[in-house]
Amino acid sequence: MMRTYPYSHAATARKERQIWDVLRAYRQSAQQIANDQWKSLFITGGLEKDGPICPADHVISKRYRQTCQRQVVGVLKSWLSNRKNDFRMLVTHSSLGKDQTENGEHLRIQLFFINKHGLWFKDRVVMRKETIPPEVMRLARNIFRRLMNMHNKPSFRHVGMALDAKVARVEAPNKAHNAEFPYWLTLATLNPRKPIHIPLYENPYALAADGDEKAFVQINVRRGTAIDGRPGALDIARIKEAAPVFSLERPRPQIVDTLGIDVGLRTLVATSMGELLGRNLIDRLSHLDAQISRLAAERQRQGLPVRSRRYDTLVNRLRSFLKNEIGRVLNGLFARVHPAKVVIESLDFRSPDLSRRLNRLVQNFGRTWFRQKLDMLSEQYGFLVEEVHAAYSSQTCKSCDYVAKNNRSSQSKFHCRFCGRKAHADPNGAEVIRQRRSLPEYALWRTKRQVLQATVGRFLKRWSGRLSGMQVDSALRRVVESNPYFADFRTALWPGSTPTG
Repeated sequence: MMRTYPYSHAATARKERQIWDVLRAYRQSAQQIANDQWKSLFITGGLEKDGPICPADHVISKRYRQTCQRQVVGVLKSWLSNRKNDFRMLVTHSSLGKDQTENGEHLRIQLFFINKHGLWFKDRVVMRKETIPPEVMRLARNIFRRLMNMHNKPSFRHVGMALDAKVARVEAPNKAHNAEFPYWLTLATLNPRKPIHIPLYENPYALAADGDEKAFVQINVRRGTAIDGRPGALDIARIKEAAPVFSLERPRPQIVDTLGIDVGLRTLVATSMGELLGRNLIDRLSHLDAQISRLAAERQRQGLPVRSRRYDTLVNRLRSFLKNEIGRVLNGLFARVHPAKVVIESLDFRSPDLSRRLNRLVQNFGRTWFRQKLDMLSEQYGFLVEEVHAAYSSQTCKSCDYVAKNNRSSQSKFHCRFCGRKAHADPNGAEVIRQRRSLPEYALWRTKRQVLQATVGRFLKRWSGRLSGMQVDSALRRVVESNPYFADFRTALWPGSTPTG
């Protein structure tokens, strides 16, 4: 697995200006190359990673253009891969997916074949020695165009540079050995045969990490530092291929088949094994919320834009805190526990205790970084990640499957009104999430009503025989009869009964 490690640099102002000149030209070329690649997709039906590039359209050198084209094609392929997933979901859950006739099944297979191989814009496609009809090709193109219109295409206006050894090299100095600068970055500029040399500080974290250094350098603009047209701070990062995590010297981890994870802001992570990790996260977020809200209100009162250097500093502090806390909790969890599969709910980082502004910041960044970190760890430790619908998981008992709004009396207390079980609410929710794995009725595209019907159905499958034989004055029968979630099932359970709530 590849990991990125930032390195502080000591570039002079002149060298920073030269880097900015390269970066601006690189971004212009990236956008032009992206336009050419879209034309290639629409005309030839595919992207060309090593296709010809017209030098008249670009300021950067041929080596830079080759590097830039590979980066752009990688971004576009990733975007197209997401649209392939959307295409498959759209066909599966449309009327085409419900047509069980032989013709309907054959049509789905043809559409999935076109989508799998990215052949939407090909003039002629052959599947199993059979040419796919033109009307099916038109249908596939129309579906894909609809998906393209629903999602913005990647923009390269603010792209960072991902550079290989053709234009950027990091080396130890041959003559001058300064302990403060153990590495120097040699970077090609817009002036032929006039590279610049930038001293880099050591990164102790990268030095301690096991793995092999790759001949690859990233140059980005630090988030939140480019304000009012001013150039932002430049960040330089190196790539290292992480070594295997399994070692005889480390404590033996606990091996589990499936691990359920419940995510929140009061307790960041609760597991189906009963662990509560990252407690009282909301307290620190509330403190930052007060600072950000107070600053935003003051600037609005003065008639100034909310964005400022101080505002961006506070937002970056919030992002850094969330990133560090998520990384600390997940790294510690998977160092101790090695699951084969991790089941998580559809992530929601909002809290009624935070302002609307901070909820938006936390939701956008926290959800993205949590999923990215989990994907990184899944590659590192080799487990699968499955996301299930979160609706009613906090109100469902993990022991008897009974679901009721009053099962959860507070943030931390769970008391099942049917079986009487008492537990901490978060680990109970994590176990319910674990139990929903691989069940199609809890897929993300289901509505909350469908999820509720599935949850009630699971409960009745276990207990309907016992419930139907209960007397009218039975305590358990009264509990279920008074539950509005079971309103549609009362008549089937107790014919002739009168609704009680």
